[in-house]
Amino acid sequence: MKTLLELQKEFGARAVTLNSGAAGIRAGLHFSVKDVAGDAPVLDFIGSDNTVDRYNEVIDQKAWGDMKNFRANPVIPDCHDYSSIGKILGKAVSVDVVDGKLVNRVEFCLDNPMGALAYKMAKGGFLNSQSVGFIPEEWQSGKNASEPDRTYTKCELLEISMVVVPANPGATVGLALKSGAIERADLKAVADYLKQFSGEETDPAAKGGTSGAGVHDVRLLELARSLRRALAK
Repeated sequence: MKTLLELQKEFGARAVTLNSGAAGIRAGLHFSVKDVAGDAPVLDFIGSDNTVDRYNEVIDQKAWGDMKNFRANPVIPDCHDYSSIGKILGKAVSVDVVDGKLVNRVEFCLDNPMGALAYKMAKGGFLNSQSVGFIPEEWQSGKNASEPDRTYTKCELLEISMVVVPANPGATVGLALKSGAIERADLKAVADYLKQFSGEETDPAAKGGTSGAGVHDVRLLELARSLRRALAK
């Protein structure tokens, strides 16, 4: 297993310490969402085939050979934030490669207002993004401009996270509210819930510096403000 410093030589700032303490990288994957029959808050997230991502890289779906460490603690957090149980949106009740696609079935925690919001937005078609954290073990570099820069051929999966906050959270939340996928009560519950994680008067970045906690607090503060703007309309 490579150290963080060794990975940084290859991947630069993309190399991070994952929730397990291991050095790895994170990448967004293209997923579609499929409803699961029944009343339980469960949805299937179906990864796309060998899609080139924004880093001009590809994860060969055969690369997902080792998932035992993820399966040992299959929590699904918001945006890779493992700092508090309050950020846990649900759990993966299964994860496998099926027909060349990374598929995971997520049971959302409705007792968490963030989990309830994520479930309703995903079910309504407004949230279909996940991000994976993994240890890259083997990869091939592209030989010319027509090939991806890297193709990962062996990876150890350690994290799957919902990406709840899109580039424009206010617009996305507003559309979900207008469509009826979520209700104003959902937004108020989440806005009130977020108060315990980020203060309104002080920008957490001023206190947290470049720490992970500071970054997550800033994102939560931005989400809370976006929710209130949507509620004010």
